Amino acid sequence: MGVVGLVLCLAALVVVAGLAPSAAAQGTVPLHSFPTTLTHVVVVVFENAEAKTVLAQGSYFAYLAAHYAYAENDYAICHPSAPNYLALTSGATYSQCGTDAHHTDSVSNVANTASTAHLSWAAYAESMPKPCDLTSSYPYAVKHEPFLFYADVTSNTTRCDAHVLNLTAFGSAANASRLPNYSFVTPNLLDDGHDTNVSYASTWLRGFLGPLVNRSSFAHTAYFVVFDEGTSDLGAGTNATGPTNTTGGGHVYLSIVSPLSVGVGNLSNVTSHYTVLTTIEWLLGLSSTGHHDSASAWPPLRAAFT
Repeated sequence: MGVVGLVLCLAALVVVAGLAPSAAAQGTVPLHSFPTTLTHVVVVVFENAEAKTVLAQGSYFAYLAAHYAYAENDYAICHPSAPNYLALTSGATYSQCGTDAHHTDSVSNVANTASTAHLSWAAYAESMPKPCDLTSSYPYAVKHEPFLFYADVTSNTTRCDAHVLNLTAFGSAANASRLPNYSFVTPNLLDDGHDTNVSYASTWLRGFLGPLVNRSSFAHTAYFVVFDEGTSDLGAGTNATGPTNTTGGGHVYLSIVSPLSVGVGNLSNVTSHYTVLTTIEWLLGLSSTGHHDSASAWPPLRAAFT
């Protein structure tokens, strides 16, 4: 065999082994590790109702709680809305308890950790007039879009325009089977129940989620359906030890809808919005943001996934 023939033979062996010369020379990003078969998470947030009211007045919410995993002792962090949205996405409230006023903070959040892990993410706000819109335009409300509170997103126009989108973009991504690994969905002020009621929000959720659980992509997706706050001040303390009389955001509804949570039923663990975040971090193999999303204080709800 001549020199040319030997080179061609060795090149063929490299290709058969699946290592193209350029990849072997430059290195590749290692495959991300997921602990289950679920590789996509979608968080959908509703507004202002205690869990008992949601179960009594929202037929589709009650259906999900009965057929999938339901966290029966879940609590919001404080009032009003904005700090709870921040808790769900970064593990802290950043002095927002008591106010919905919009401002930005340079803090770690799930968008950072997802990007660092080379996972895709997007936030979808119903009725948002344009990507990354920082001006409320009824029924779109900036206070319900947490990623517009994070300076690392809003200070980079290109990044913000690419990741903070109208909800129609979610439909396009779902239809193309190209949902990001992490999605945050905010219905508008009517469909989230804020300016309507639980029954109205339940009807919207049935129309939104019902078709999605019948898609083939549902085999790899978990939907976290949660209310931002209740109407009471019930709280769960700081160390998951049980409900306390300390000021909190109320006893709220949380169901986890996935192919692995079918028939799981009620979970008695005391949980909070921080638990939602630690569970998502566990599912997606993400690191903590370094705030209250501590797996020791708020253990991930592994029992929700059989």
